[in-house]
Amino acid sequence: MLKRFMLLPMLLFIFLISAVSFAENAPLNAPAIALPPAQVIMKACADMGVDAVDMAYVKSKLPDMLNKTGNVFVIDARPARNYDAGHIPTAYNMYDAKFNLLFPKFEALNLPKDTEIILGVGRPCPMSLNDAKKLKEKGYTNLKAFVKGPVFVETMPLEVTVKGAKGYLSDGYLINAAVDTSLEKFKSDAPAKDKPVVIAGGSYADAQKVYEMGYKMVFFYNGAAADTQ
Repeated sequence: MLKRFMLLPMLLFIFLISAVSFAENAPLNAPAIALPPAQVIMKACADMGVDAVDMAYVKSKLPDMLNKTGNVFVIDARPARNYDAGHIPTAYNMYDAKFNLLFPKFEALNLPKDTEIILGVGRPCPMSLNDAKKLKEKGYTNLKAFVKGPVFVETMPLEVTVKGAKGYLSDGYLINAAVDTSLEKFKSDAPAKDKPVVIAGGSYADAQKVYEMGYKMVFFYNGAAADTQ
């Protein structure tokens, strides 16, 4: 029994120390590190007292996220390059390998310690649990690990940073939703559906509309279209 108890942290440690080298070479929408078996992550969540949640749960919280009610806060524990390329709307980037460096800025947000904090993108990833463990040690009490699928960053429109938007626009299509408010110009231009589409100057709802038209590489930049040029 003792051996089984010791095996879990050992497995997590092995996967966590591989994160930096793997993250540097992984495709942007792929896992940022090599993932352990899902049951290892589920067991770790249970041992930590952190609820493991799925896509349906996270989608139910999207209105709170988008309306910034303060009821829900989302943390993305992946490296900045992955975060730039696409994340859950409003997610805050706190790369687990740089937690100690990034935490003071997070702490300055003055979130109540009982704020619901969702960590992860829908993969059984130890990076999110690493952040969750450290946040729990800091006194945060309402932590959820989004470690059950489907994977948000593979199946939904994503928010991107300006750096991410510019990267996609090297061969993608820009919708200036402040001008093309009804998306008529976009529909008329009818870009190829395998091309990235970046929406700026509008809302995440615009990205959802484009996604429902059959475009699967849809990205929302929460800023002006001019920023992406």
